[in-house]
Amino acid sequence: MWHSPDCRYVAAGSLDRAVRLWDAETGALLERFDGHSDSVYSVSFSPVGKLLASGSLDKTLKLWDLSNVGTKPAAGGSKCKHTCEGHKDFVLSVVFAPNESWLISGSKDRSVQFWDPKGLVGGSSDGPVLILQGHQNSVISVAHSPAGKVFATGSGDKRARIWKYSSVDR
Repeated sequence: MWHSPDCRYVAAGSLDRAVRLWDAETGALLERFDGHSDSVYSVSFSPVGKLLASGSLDKTLKLWDLSNVGTKPAAGGSKCKHTCEGHKDFVLSVVFAPNESWLISGSKDRSVQFWDPKGLVGGSSDGPVLILQGHQNSVISVAHSPAGKVFATGSGDKRARIWKYSSVDR
């Protein structure tokens, strides 16, 4: 479960393959996003709050459009902006970097992948920009520091790792 940057919304993934979005103050269900073909294990709001990312056992990440939350549903009922394919196994964790430059995912395939959210939504990027290896088991959690280009991963290999990146100034 995750809350939006402005604390207006709460989102959660579910074993029924849906992502749900609630009003944090009233508890009213605002949206249900369908599109994953397996359980959703992780969600993350973009720092600006216009996108919601979800990671699933279907080996994909999805980016959901939040610009019209609470209004009439989009044609076909889906607000999926992009489906990210690249992991070879379950996507267990997703998180946006604080400046919205990266979407980072962790997977049962033991990898950490960097995605360009602006490129994905704009159509100029399709796959992961960078793939990191280092864990000997599933990457269960990914958390980004609010202060800069540092993030942590937790794994089934009983290790947590701190990663720092600086090669691309975004």
